[in-house]
Amino acid sequence: MTFARLLSLVLLFSPNAIIGSATAQDLPDALERFAGETRIETQPPLPTHLELHRDGAAIKGTISMPIGAFEMTATQQQIGSITGSFEGPGGTGDMTLAVDGDMLTGTFSLGEARGTISAQRTVLDARTFFLPPPEMVDLTTAQWFEDLDRLTEILTQEHAAPFHRIAREEFEREVTRVRAAIPDLDGIGVALELRKLGALIGDGHTQVALPHNPRLPVEFFWFQDGLRVVGISVDHQAALGAKLVAVNAVPVDEVVARLRPFIPAGETEGFFRAGVPGLLSNPDVLAAIGVVDGSPVPLTFEAQDGGLAPVELTASSDAGEWATLNGGAPLWQQEGNQSFWSQTLADGSLYVNWRSYDHLADKVAALLRDLDAQRPPRLIIDLRDNTGGDYNAGRAFIEAIGSRPWLNRAGGLYVLIGRTTFSAAMTNAVDFKTMTNAILVGEPAGAAPNNWQEVRRFNLPNSGLLVGVSTLHYEFLPGEAEVRPDLHVWSEPGDWGASQDASVRLILAQP
Repeated sequence: MTFARLLSLVLLFSPNAIIGSATAQDLPDALERFAGETRIETQPPLPTHLELHRDGAAIKGTISMPIGAFEMTATQQQIGSITGSFEGPGGTGDMTLAVDGDMLTGTFSLGEARGTISAQRTVLDARTFFLPPPEMVDLTTAQWFEDLDRLTEILTQEHAAPFHRIAREEFEREVTRVRAAIPDLDGIGVALELRKLGALIGDGHTQVALPHNPRLPVEFFWFQDGLRVVGISVDHQAALGAKLVAVNAVPVDEVVARLRPFIPAGETEGFFRAGVPGLLSNPDVLAAIGVVDGSPVPLTFEAQDGGLAPVELTASSDAGEWATLNGGAPLWQQEGNQSFWSQTLADGSLYVNWRSYDHLADKVAALLRDLDAQRPPRLIIDLRDNTGGDYNAGRAFIEAIGSRPWLNRAGGLYVLIGRTTFSAAMTNAVDFKTMTNAILVGEPAGAAPNNWQEVRRFNLPNSGLLVGVSTLHYEFLPGEAEVRPDLHVWSEPGDWGASQDASVRLILAQP
């Protein structure tokens, strides 16, 4: 892995860190901890935690970053001076550290990159150091003003091109509007206004997370004919499969239109379709758009006989017993605790659900051994539940498939994509399209192929709300607005609880 790629991974996962100071007597004499930041050439600073264990002149240590830990072996050359080497996710390198009282400074090299470390003594272990701050919305007006200022700074200075979609003047007008509104809003109302400010930037990686408040006990999915219930509290399971018609007598089309400002507009329509169901179950959002003014929330569904069926739901942090459409998840959501799993279908085809990039290299190696031994007639790779990771790791997988002519052939390789195929998963879907003979099946990917990625994350100082901003622009399919499947297939209600779905059935019907 190149150091540039390592850096992009750090940017992807970096939270804000909490630095706590301490004196030497707070820890055993042989153990020292430091917390601070690493700067790599001209890149933004990265949170860093160091733990040093001394044994005479010998020192062993761990340098922790959000992507993992670097193990260090060093010696103390003289009082306060430490020289050694380290090894971790990005390879090996050399470093020199200097400890002066409660302060640690240092320089290091990794490949051709050079960097510096600056940290202060702390009692926090690495796990605690990387915990995000607590989320709070019960703040004073002055505190919300401070968070607004910080959010504006993050969006306009940390994003690589904040005004690629919205004009600076328009964005500044919206900031002024929010500032004027804050004194008259409750904390949730302010948080939702900050969410809309983040969405104005326009790319899906740049967002302000919603507060973690109770949700309505219902889950929707947007099918070709509208939003239908795919999960609900067992007390209302008669509504499973029903189509949403209205919320508190407001037609669903109007409700959906009012939700658009909460979702970045620079991705695909599939990205919007993926985001709407979560907002519909959020009573705070429904109140903010003027649809409801309290609890319970009245929903109107179209019954099977064509009539209208009312249901009232109350938000709760514990949904209680849950009922799912047809008794189970669709194929792409099954085995939710596994990041990479496979099964052999009745005709001998191998279905592989590629949900995440965790330990991908090891899992791919095992899969390739099985493929070479079994040589199935078809390989079906499912990216519909994959929201991203390290696309370079994915490319290694795709190159391995491409190097096997018996597999990389027309009709032998299929890739499933959909509205939640995002970020690196979208990139690797493009790779399948351009580097192999794969046939793409399903719906357009949620992420636009020519847009901003490599998110860097921050927490606002008072509310603790999580903010993401993009740092790099990519052109994966120049001139194209979305990654389109070769065979378009809408998800169907019958996909829930089934061992095969509409997309897989279509693939199995192909020659």
